[in-house]
Amino acid sequence: MIPFRFQLLTPEHIYSSSMKIILTNKMVEEPEIAVVGTKGQIVIPQQLREELSIKPKTRLALYRRGDKIIVTKLDIPPLADDLREFFKEIDEARKGRKRPTEREILEEVQAYRSGRRKIEGA
Repeated sequence: MIPFRFQLLTPEHIYSSSMKIILTNKMVEEPEIAVVGTKGQIVIPQQLREELSIKPKTRLALYRRGDKIIVTKLDIPPLADDLREFFKEIDEARKGRKRPTEREILEEVQAYRSGRRKIEGA
């Protein structure tokens, strides 16, 4: 879930002559200024980072709209959550079946490898 949303600029937006205030039918905000460094990096102003909970390693998506860059915070769940769900699905599929023995696993791996060799012609 993305905690904030950007609006595309439309003719409904009115700009002050100094471009310091952006007025829309829903909000009035002063833009923050970021400077591009020699490596092409920008620093997001501290106030915005705090308000949007942007910390090191936070993923951001950037979109180009004409000569503008739209930045959106991505909410990527930790891998552990995905793995936990994956293992839960496996457990549900195996419900009521006995656990394979080490020998059965080894035979299955060998059969798979043998089949791959036949396909690859090795």
